[in-house]
Amino acid sequence: MDVEEARSRFLVALVEKYAAKDSRIMEVGCREGNNLVSLWQAGFTNLTGLESNTAKVATFKKRHAEIAERIDVTKGPMKELVRGLEDAAFDLVFTVGFLFDRRGDNAWLFPELARLASRCMISIEDEGAAALKGVYERLGLEEVEAIDLGAIMELDSVFTARVFQKLSPS
Repeated sequence: MDVEEARSRFLVALVEKYAAKDSRIMEVGCREGNNLVSLWQAGFTNLTGLESNTAKVATFKKRHAEIAERIDVTKGPMKELVRGLEDAAFDLVFTVGFLFDRRGDNAWLFPELARLASRCMISIEDEGAAALKGVYERLGLEEVEAIDLGAIMELDSVFTARVFQKLSPS
């Protein structure tokens, strides 16, 4: 199994632990949609992606044309996209390599992601010195699982996966 397949399987298994197949799931920073496609192929049917790079969205729609018709991917400035969504609009919100891959001040993003998740938030990030420990707890979420992906040989990753659940579901 190659690294991409291992990462896909890991993501699907993690999401399966915290969400039903019909859960409202959103990926922030979905790039070319590979994570959403993996979830769709695993049977998740209510998927949304947000992406600011129009070229990446075009690649997603070209590469996965049939599936792209069934997944709602919205492109535009991330701040506008996120702030335009209703509170608790999604059962599960997740990011993969997005939070610490941004330039500038992204402090605004953490409370917005917590606001959008009605039940669960998953962050799979290269945290480096900017660990998420404590960030989401101040926003009404509790960390329930943390996984060092570097400890899983086939993932070949410096990322950490963290799962947060709402303290009082919306």
